[in-house]
Amino acid sequence: MYRIVILIVFWLGLTGTSIAHSLVVQEIDSITRQSVPGEHPDQLPHSRVTQGSRDIAAAWLAGPTDRYAHGVLGDALEASRLVLRLRHGDTLTFELPLTRVFEDLQPRLEDLDGDKKDEILLVESDVDLGASLAVYGITGGQITLRAQTPFLGQPNRWLNPVGSGDFDGDGHLDVATVITPHIGGILRLYRFSEPSLIQYAELKGVSTHQIGSTELGLGQVVTLQNGTDGLLLPDQSRRTLMLLRWSSGAMHELARVSLPSPVNSSLVPVPVNRWQFSTEDGRYLELRLD
Repeated sequence: MYRIVILIVFWLGLTGTSIAHSLVVQEIDSITRQSVPGEHPDQLPHSRVTQGSRDIAAAWLAGPTDRYAHGVLGDALEASRLVLRLRHGDTLTFELPLTRVFEDLQPRLEDLDGDKKDEILLVESDVDLGASLAVYGITGGQITLRAQTPFLGQPNRWLNPVGSGDFDGDGHLDVATVITPHIGGILRLYRFSEPSLIQYAELKGVSTHQIGSTELGLGQVVTLQNGTDGLLLPDQSRRTLMLLRWSSGAMHELARVSLPSPVNSSLVPVPVNRWQFSTEDGRYLELRLD
């Protein structure tokens, strides 16, 4: 049985209290697989439908195309179209220009501006400029681009969103993404300020993806003991999981745990503060945050 505990105490100077976090990993017999919602006509192969709880009932990627020959997600096909089914039953579609694709497998629905309506986070790539992080929304009954990071500057450069959380404690959701997870891996945190995503933090040496894999959830947003949001991310080798928090203008490592082999699957949440995953040597592991 593989089991390891590493504990690092983090001093939260603003409150004058210390908060201890530990990461515990143990081997298990199997992992709980997430079910994939049923497919829609023209849906991108290997992609997932996102079920929403606000104004968008479901979102998915469609219009498979081979016009961007990168293949970082396992095949030559990417999506040319975003489709939304609204709560009241209407369906909206958004078609990218011929020089762009959604280099992604699942739309992420988040209320970034606090208006009780969804924004949609996606990786949008340009055939000449590579990937960017795009935020779409619904304006006037149409899907519109609300904000976008700069493209990475050359083709075949990709990024992988981790998710949204209030990382800076200001009461508003921010967005975390890992730039070029296979080449140095840079975590960046952004504030949503339409029409921009404004970067305010960066940390090098992480990775949330294995080239050619359809597993995008190797990093997770977590709620810490003091109620703030942090991040659970592999390092660049994917042999270590790190618990990170932004405070006092920088990213801080709260805890880390070594793995027997690189993580190669998404971290599947199971209650409470636990995640199950697999590693390259065929093990199934469960991580617990204390």
